[in-house]
Amino acid sequence: MRFAILSDIHGNIYALKEAFKKIEDISIDQIILCGDYITDVPRANEVIDFLREIKNKFPTYIIKGNREEKVLSYENKQKEIMINDQNIFYTYKSLTNENLEFIKTLPDSHVIENDNIPKIFVSHVRNYSDGLDCKYKIFGHSHRQHIFSRDGIKYINPGSIGLPTDGDPRLKFCILTIEDDLETIEMFSIKYDYEKAMKDLENAEISKNGIKWGLAVKKLIETGIDYPRMYLDEVVKIAKEYGIETARDKLPIDIWNEARRSLKIN
Repeated sequence: MRFAILSDIHGNIYALKEAFKKIEDISIDQIILCGDYITDVPRANEVIDFLREIKNKFPTYIIKGNREEKVLSYENKQKEIMINDQNIFYTYKSLTNENLEFIKTLPDSHVIENDNIPKIFVSHVRNYSDGLDCKYKIFGHSHRQHIFSRDGIKYINPGSIGLPTDGDPRLKFCILTIEDDLETIEMFSIKYDYEKAMKDLENAEISKNGIKWGLAVKKLIETGIDYPRMYLDEVVKIAKEYGIETARDKLPIDIWNEARRSLKIN
């Protein structure tokens, strides 16, 4: 049995399509998708449409990530839009009803049980508590490829398709092959045309309004360096220098502007 494992697409349809050019050249039996398909690059509908097509081509196990959870939180129309959450709200507004309903159907985790192979536990965030009778645990969230073993269980993170943060902007995924008692884990790093994603971000609301989150995402796509995280950390640092102790979503826009200037995010 051969699984293609993907995670953390974050709206980057260009990286996703390039990944599947490679995947479809390989003899794949099933697909595992570990969450965070949307937000950031403003192509949420295209990504969800593509994943739904994939489900019609391959047996596919798909769970939701924290970004899907956050988007669904806006189903409550009374929820306040926080300054550092505009990216989530813009994604929610852009989704078709059909794709929103599809996201609602996704489970938080899943146990894969196939004949003649060990059980596989799939979650978005690394989980040490559940699926203890599984041989493999598949997870994403960190945007970095990782393999390790703990208590007889092998943990596999395929890295990020859309926003890798390991200093290498190439898209990342992995292939897990299980045959009898043998396993092979292949980690892939593939170049793609990220200029298209960067162009989308230049023209997006999240790069023009509010905290201009899209500019940090654009720099991440180009470099593979986690500028969004650096941006958030710099905001907190500058606020403390001014003696401001409050949650990020309550900070004045001037603090965010200063943080971008400090990191040369433009």
